[in-house]
Amino acid sequence: MPEKMGFFRPDENLPSEQTDFANESLSSLSESLLNQYQETLGDPGEFPFTRGIYPSMYRGKKPTIRQFAGHGLATDTNERFKTIVKFGGTGLSTAFDLPTLMGLDSDNPMSEGQVGWDGAAIDTLADMEDLFNNIPIEQITVSMTINAPAAIILAMYFALARKRGIPPEKLGGTTQNDILKEYIAQKEWLFPVDKGVELVVDTIEFCTEYAPRWHPVSISGYHIREAGATAVQELAYTLSNGAWYVRKSIERGLDVNEFAPRLSFFFDVHNNFFEEIAKLRAARRLWAKIMRDQFGVEDTKSQLCRIHAQTAGATLTRNEPMNNVTRIGLQAMAAMLGGAQSIHTNSYDEVFSTPTENALKLAVRTQQILQEESEITQWVDPLGGSWVVEELTNRMEQQAISEMESIDRLGGVEAAISTYHPQRSIHASAIKDQRNVESGKRKIVGVNIYKDPEGDTTNLGSIMDELNTRRGFEEKQISRLASVKQRRSNANVNAALTNLKKAARSGENIMETLIDVVSSYATVGEISKALQEIWGVYEEKDVTLHLVSPKELLLITKGKRFSEPTRILLAKAGLDGHTRGIWILADLFRAMGAEVVYLGLHCSMGEVAKAAVEEDVDVIGLSSHIGSPIVFYSRLKEHLAQYGRDNIAIVGGGIMLPQDQLFIEEKLGLGPLFPPDTPLSKIAERLIEILSARRNTGVATE
Repeated sequence: MPEKMGFFRPDENLPSEQTDFANESLSSLSESLLNQYQETLGDPGEFPFTRGIYPSMYRGKKPTIRQFAGHGLATDTNERFKTIVKFGGTGLSTAFDLPTLMGLDSDNPMSEGQVGWDGAAIDTLADMEDLFNNIPIEQITVSMTINAPAAIILAMYFALARKRGIPPEKLGGTTQNDILKEYIAQKEWLFPVDKGVELVVDTIEFCTEYAPRWHPVSISGYHIREAGATAVQELAYTLSNGAWYVRKSIERGLDVNEFAPRLSFFFDVHNNFFEEIAKLRAARRLWAKIMRDQFGVEDTKSQLCRIHAQTAGATLTRNEPMNNVTRIGLQAMAAMLGGAQSIHTNSYDEVFSTPTENALKLAVRTQQILQEESEITQWVDPLGGSWVVEELTNRMEQQAISEMESIDRLGGVEAAISTYHPQRSIHASAIKDQRNVESGKRKIVGVNIYKDPEGDTTNLGSIMDELNTRRGFEEKQISRLASVKQRRSNANVNAALTNLKKAARSGENIMETLIDVVSSYATVGEISKALQEIWGVYEEKDVTLHLVSPKELLLITKGKRFSEPTRILLAKAGLDGHTRGIWILADLFRAMGAEVVYLGLHCSMGEVAKAAVEEDVDVIGLSSHIGSPIVFYSRLKEHLAQYGRDNIAIVGGGIMLPQDQLFIEEKLGLGPLFPPDTPLSKIAERLIEILSARRNTGVATE
């Protein structure tokens, strides 16, 4: 061993005592290096799994091609599932629409304009039956991206299997079910934090006993990163959340070696190629050490950090969207070189909507090309030993540990969330990143560098053609829901909901009761409301920060400020929880001298209009990333007119189709609207111009 390592070799002519000393030194050094290797790297498949969780990695099993799909009614998504299988997808990943994610029914007034928009609308077990019609769920793994009502949706899946005569132990798949990251980043919640966590533990306990092939929770860093977190913050908060679920499950009395092998992780993969590879390697190492050192776990199966990776939606650009194809390929390659077990590649058109079929096919082909036409799958940790990769891995680990320790000093994840520590840290990182984009320090091809002087000439005709076929989902789903309610036994529904409330009060595991409730065809909204009556609801206060310095403000606005007292109300449209952009704008407008009223999340357009009138604002800034912007802006305009205050300016932005933007600006006479790639400097300049023009023409608010 020492001679092979080639450090030095004792001179045979030296005195024996010197030779003995040299041999002892060499042996000691060799042992030290071996211990260091085993503690920080290890061979693939061995602690701490830095180099991969399996000895042969992709030589034994290629990463699962798991494509995210969901739009419209359950029947529409069922057809898309079959298309994915036809294209070669090896796992199904289900997207649910925003009302479902928020535990609301399609006929709830708050759901208007959002039903079936960004995922499948699931109201009752009847929808779940349609979603997986003619799909052999006992033969294919299914992932469900849902959190606050995840236990309800999982109960529907188990109820579906029960009706088909399939025992739960034959079902394989994953529910994301990571409620902690919802409070931190994605903002889709139902219950207070402690009750949300207890419900996650209920699913862990149930699956451990009855569904051993099901992964009840996928601890997600993806949405934390999309909200603006750095790679280190994503790593630290994700693993802290995972450790908290383990702690709470052990406190419930569960055997860690029974449930830990079914925990998995979900990470975002951005454009910083080597940093992203290092992040995934550091995640495996850190998790193995957390399980060993914090929880005393020796079974290697319980130490594994199983990773699903998704390419970064936040890096996709509306300008020159075909450039996204290259970004997605780069990110997917980093995910493979980082050793992910399954990968989702985004579609290049997701800056406009959920994927169209041709874009979905290209996303699947991207993974297939990497798997079949590159040599990546022939090597185990091919970048292991690279000075850059190992140094970045070590750095990521140490920085993540530092941030995790700050969470522990606050009393753990739940306490940290209550003080808004992770939320505000992510917000600060998002603002810093935006400054780098504005200054050109972070380069985005087609946005702030190499922009086509003739403008974007991409032909979106085929995308628009398919998206136009998706209109009318809401009316169809509401009609379907009414039909289900008419056919079901309301007496059975009420009895089942009463039993659910009783179980929720008692503190017992409610999964069996949930399966009975959904089998009565009670709706997601009815079940969520029943539990909220017992457990309460979660509300988030204003967590925005004042982080734009005078120097940075000068760079963005070229010294321009609001010349007169200005009140701006900022609000999210409907149920959308994407706060990154609106929080940055809140800081910017305050620094420009405005008084900003931040209305918070999950407000109806009637509530937005009422607040605007009561606060006597000059302008409303409406952010819309999911759903029909035409519905939101039309309703807001109608409500302001009812108050006799249609003189309040309405501007906004977010993800919307070009034709919808044109309708809002020209037919409704509102705006301007700013797509996601719009520089802050342009937004500031246009807002000053609008307010100045309105005041000069006497249109200012009274």
